[in-house]
Amino acid sequence: MNIKEKILEIRTTFDKVAFVKYFNDRPKEFDELMNCIFNLEEYPYKEYASWILIHVSQSGEIELQHYYPRLVDVLFETNDQTVLRNVARSLHQLQITDYRESEFIDLLIGFIQNYENKVALQVYSIYLLQQFVKRYPELKEEIIEIIALHRPEKTAAYKVAERNFLKFAAKI
Repeated sequence: MNIKEKILEIRTTFDKVAFVKYFNDRPKEFDELMNCIFNLEEYPYKEYASWILIHVSQSGEIELQHYYPRLVDVLFETNDQTVLRNVARSLHQLQITDYRESEFIDLLIGFIQNYENKVALQVYSIYLLQQFVKRYPELKEEIIEIIALHRPEKTAAYKVAERNFLKFAAKI
């Protein structure tokens, strides 16, 4: 079965556990899945592939850290809200590195500041920024201000992310 056919199976099953197991047992196919994301394949492949990536990253069954640079690059290369949200959510499960570090911090801040972005992308940006604040505590106050400034009319999820960030920041 080719990778695009496997990705399309999602439409009928949405069986996260089965997909994680399938790709855990087939590293070559997993690389093909990742290439659908990196190459920003046409709809629905990049969207569904990135959805699978979320569940793979949460499972911890496949080592993803070596994909970090390419996943960061994807965030710079697309405006697709689904892909942005899914990749940011997956990156949250990985250790940040110094790859494009200052650009990446600026991009995450931009995601929060852009009211056209979906709240989920803003929330995952906040969680990713926590990792950078841990490394660079001097960013803490600026990030707190940005999060608060963009809070009006946000969902409960945004407010929870803000509360979690504030609790985290209080310990630094």
